[in-house]
Amino acid sequence: MQQLRSNRSQGTPDYEDIALLAERVRRGERRALAKALSLLESTRASDAPRQHALLRVLAIPARPTMRIGITGSAGAGKSTLIEALGLHAACEGHRVAVLATDPAAPSSGGSILGDKLRMTALANHPNAFIRPSSNRGRGDALDTHVRERIIACEAAGYDVIIVETVGAGQADTAIADAVDLVILATLPNAGDDIQALKRGVMECADVVVVTKADLDRAAARRAVQHIRSGRALLRNRDGDWHVRVLATSSASGEGITELWMLCQEFFAEGRRPIIEARRRQQRMRWFDESLHTHLIAVLRRRASAHLDRIADAVAEGAILPPIAAATIVNHLETP
Repeated sequence: MQQLRSNRSQGTPDYEDIALLAERVRRGERRALAKALSLLESTRASDAPRQHALLRVLAIPARPTMRIGITGSAGAGKSTLIEALGLHAACEGHRVAVLATDPAAPSSGGSILGDKLRMTALANHPNAFIRPSSNRGRGDALDTHVRERIIACEAAGYDVIIVETVGAGQADTAIADAVDLVILATLPNAGDDIQALKRGVMECADVVVVTKADLDRAAARRAVQHIRSGRALLRNRDGDWHVRVLATSSASGEGITELWMLCQEFFAEGRRPIIEARRRQQRMRWFDESLHTHLIAVLRRRASAHLDRIADAVAEGAILPPIAAATIVNHLETP
């Protein structure tokens, strides 16, 4: 085992530390899981070998899990919906991990990470684990390492993984590439039936929840009808699953049991092949994204001087971006 020790200063992982950390994660130790997530969320290039070593150990297929994404605009009540749904699942004996994404300022990168404060009841439940993370000011609805975070939580024995996006806009559809079931939270009076027809995140949703129904029940009923009418003209992601629309109130508990029943229906044993087909597609998109990132890094190392000259020319308008990209690739291919 001593031979497996390596020098971190040389960018290679300490396999003893990684193996021990992975073992503790699999035993369900919360501190170990937090430490593993901190490593997996790191953006430092020097941490990449340790991240990969940890993922190799953790990504061993385990029992079936439920990956649920909750998205929606800011103020739609995502956090309170997650707490109500998570408590319902936790009280039924499920182990629930919430992976929340908070927005960060593009200039400073600072983020409040206040989801634990908004979900105090769930945070204190013994079957629950909440991990907020920052999107690092990228402007995306998710952080870049959400898939790695899901793997770590599943390895720790959490069978219900709830991923919360930042206040998402209509075009924020990245959640569909990270989870199995997409729940879209929207408010009463958030838009008319024409708004419900718009594509984007609405088209990715498997369940649409009209939140805060207790504040205006008539408006909530109208919103449910508008969304159902609009959704009827959009294509379902799976042939066997028709998008459901319901009203909920996290304050009164209205609709939470029904929402959890829909989750169980979605993840029924007979639908596992369909869910696995989604995950295969997600893994291939993850591979494409990762490959793109690594190839760009290689390109910057091997052709940095040439790349800088071309980039300056693009900035000055002397050469168009697609022509510039082809020029750089041709430069690399030239012996």
